[in-house]
Amino acid sequence: MEHKINTKWLVSAAAVLVIGILLMLNFYGYRSMNFELKKAGAASDSEQVSYEPHLTYPKGEYELEVKGSGEVTVKSAEGNTLGSGKAGASFNIELDKDESDIIIYSSQSGNLSGVTVSKNGMLYNDLGFLTLLLILAMLYILYVRFLKKGSRDDNAVIMLVLLGAVFASYPLFSGTIGFGHDLNFHLYRIEGIKDGILSGQFPVRIHPTHNNGYGYITASVYPELFLYFPAVLRIFGLSPVMAYNTFLFGVNVATALIMYYSAKGMSKSKYVGLIASIIYTLSTWRVMNLYYRAAIGEALAMVFFPLVIYGLYCLLKGDKKKWWVLALGCTGVYQSHVISTVFVVITIIAAVLMFIKNFISDRRWLGFFKAGVLTVLLNLWYLVSFITYYFGLDMAIRHTKENTEFFSNAIFPTQLFNIFNTNFGYSQLLDKGMRSDMSLSLGVGVTICLVIGIAYFIFRKKKEIKNESFVFGILAFGVLLLFMATTLFPWELLQQNKLINMFAGTVRMPWRFLSLASPIFCIAAAIIIGAVSKSDMSKRIVIMVTCFVCAITFVSWGTAYTTQLDPALKKGYAVSTSGAVGLDNEYYVVGTNADRLTAEKYETSDGVKVDSYYKSGTNIEAEISGAKNGSYIEVPLLYYPGYSAKDNNGNKLETEDGTNHVLRINLQNGTDTVKIKYSGLWSFKLADAVTILTLLGMSALWFYHKRRNLI
Repeated sequence: MEHKINTKWLVSAAAVLVIGILLMLNFYGYRSMNFELKKAGAASDSEQVSYEPHLTYPKGEYELEVKGSGEVTVKSAEGNTLGSGKAGASFNIELDKDESDIIIYSSQSGNLSGVTVSKNGMLYNDLGFLTLLLILAMLYILYVRFLKKGSRDDNAVIMLVLLGAVFASYPLFSGTIGFGHDLNFHLYRIEGIKDGILSGQFPVRIHPTHNNGYGYITASVYPELFLYFPAVLRIFGLSPVMAYNTFLFGVNVATALIMYYSAKGMSKSKYVGLIASIIYTLSTWRVMNLYYRAAIGEALAMVFFPLVIYGLYCLLKGDKKKWWVLALGCTGVYQSHVISTVFVVITIIAAVLMFIKNFISDRRWLGFFKAGVLTVLLNLWYLVSFITYYFGLDMAIRHTKENTEFFSNAIFPTQLFNIFNTNFGYSQLLDKGMRSDMSLSLGVGVTICLVIGIAYFIFRKKKEIKNESFVFGILAFGVLLLFMATTLFPWELLQQNKLINMFAGTVRMPWRFLSLASPIFCIAAAIIIGAVSKSDMSKRIVIMVTCFVCAITFVSWGTAYTTQLDPALKKGYAVSTSGAVGLDNEYYVVGTNADRLTAEKYETSDGVKVDSYYKSGTNIEAEISGAKNGSYIEVPLLYYPGYSAKDNNGNKLETEDGTNHVLRINLQNGTDTVKIKYSGLWSFKLADAVTILTLLGMSALWFYHKRRNLI
């Protein structure tokens, strides 16, 4: 028997090796890439014409062969010249860092039609990364098969959970990035983190890439902890396509595992965890958020909603010593999406009110206090900068009009029953009807969960579930959320109250309540199924049916998504700047004219001349002449507190808000060099230190309890 098993695994290892070799052969062609060029418009100095597409490549030396006629100049979006030559002849460009936005220019009289980019080696490190993933996956399978302790059933359940995540990721296996509503905004956030790290920031508070290199404050007012993962992949030479798709794959894996852990923890049953994980991971609304809407913040929040529900269960009905579960869940949601954090706060308040006796008894309220303190400490590094910039700057987002269209974005009850809808439209106002709406239903699997939950509590003859009141409570809360998402809920009347209208303005779209209702229904139904399925055989049948139904409905949606929509980004292409600063330019300081934020724009007071300059992210070094007391220079960076400037002797120069809210440096007599960098504020560094000490303390406690077998 052992001999047969070893033979099978030798054959499997050989197959993996062959696949690896084939991958290498397939990716060999990416040593060079060809692009058609089209005129985009005149450069800022009107002496050159820019071409699309813009490109992006890691640090290194590249050979360019441009088709057409005329002089060719290659620049970064920040205005730094990377190389130049003539069309029809090859020339080299040298990138001293990863460049997110490489632009090709010709002279006004020139005409370019295409470019071939070549390198002595792989253009990206995608192949090596894929090979590493393949090896790690094979090693994990071997570990589970031969070394991992535990029953065969336990190992099989975990493998099924992971297979569910892999299956949910199949739209990623095309070598491109699919269309998404908010895609460019989030891709540019990843590029911004990457460029921020390369310019010396950590953590990144300002994205240097945005606004033609002027920077953007998104990093400090829109949480992006989990986007550091794809940003680091970009730093290691992966293409934007590979980095983003790997990140989405990671989101699917995290979703599947956290839902499994949460549902299993509440029910003490691995079968319940598996059922909830499969239904949730393949649920229509979740994959709509992840892929088609590209609402990365909301999709990430959906990863941690189950952990919040499990944390509430521990504190109100289960093991109150696991108060830290709620802290981790709240931290995950906050670091994903601020609006979803509001949902969590409301959920906690609702749970406490529903189970107020449990909250008061046995000092369970103390666990909530501990969870709250730990949540603050873990997120202090971000909270301080968020409060400083969000409330300290007069940003456009703080001047949004009252949300008079909140109710008009609600869901018709009919749409909740359109569970097979694969439309790829947008959220239409009610007077537009449903013709061009995107799918706004929970999908087949989650809707069945809702039906199961309601049917159980209507028709059950005796209690089958431990802590049944909690399951009923969360199910009822989920139904309320569903009600609040529809046109049946009287939002128009309630919005006459200023507090409720403020809440509506924050949420903006009632259908966002579906994101929290989905995991609630999955958990409740899975627990019910686990309770009423007495035998192992019945549980296996339920799992098989669940897998089949969810797989079929997801394939139906995935087929439509991958075949009806054109890809949004291909390998080698730079991320489009369209929509990169948000739909409503909400994070600009009021009065900023985005059209005037042109690269290489250095403005000075009378008598001051810029002799030379070099810009890299949020760092600028400029050689000037004619400086005197009272003179100034304005540089292509938006002004935010935290920038510092020094002269050639290391003397500090005063910085302030300049024309069009750009960074102005006040000069002194004899200043001939200005060095600018983003240093942040002392309060940021203090908050960083507190969070680091909190993490070290948590790690020390975990190891202490682990050694004493207390966990």
